[in-house]
Amino acid sequence: MPARERAAAFDGTTDHIRIESATIPVPDGPLTLECWMRARAFGSRVGLVAKTENSDYGIFVNRGIPQFSIFLGDRYAAAGADAPILKPGTWHHVAGVYDGAEVRLYVDGTLVKTTKRSGKRRTNNRPLMIGADVNNRSQPTSFFDGDIDAVRLTAAAVYTGDTFTPERRPAALADTYLLLNMDGLAGPWLYDESGRGAHPMVTDTAELVEAE
Repeated sequence: MPARERAAAFDGTTDHIRIESATIPVPDGPLTLECWMRARAFGSRVGLVAKTENSDYGIFVNRGIPQFSIFLGDRYAAAGADAPILKPGTWHHVAGVYDGAEVRLYVDGTLVKTTKRSGKRRTNNRPLMIGADVNNRSQPTSFFDGDIDAVRLTAAAVYTGDTFTPERRPAALADTYLLLNMDGLAGPWLYDESGRGAHPMVTDTAELVEAE
């Protein structure tokens, strides 16, 4: 446990953290993508944690409206809020879950929306972007302005039911492929606590700050 809780800060213009797809080979099937976030402001299109390029999965927070999308079969299945529910300056936990039969979005541990869908997930070799989405040249786009913490990607439906209590500092589960608690660097690398060694490089694209 670090002496101080930290988060990654993003400027909404160029900042992002990039995780190469080959380091997070999540198999087809159930999936949970989650993080804590605190925005300074919301734009019209904002990638929070995403690798969506006509395939794969991501969480968006456009105009403060959270949405989880995952490509199943021949199209995206999305679960999103109907109105802005994320408040600038406030920490929120956002989780997208696919359990093989439905897609669910949770905000602060409360179920927001469910979409019934199943199918084989269409994958891609684009990097997973934290603090942005990715384009067809594997470059970041649709940047997030604010702080992100505790990014966890797990090949399982971690959350079920209508409510749960989000952990402020989650631990790795048996099927976790990425866990970034944003609390320390090893040289230029951000430590991945999943045990699978994704360890994304952090150069001038984001900085670690104390999470009040």
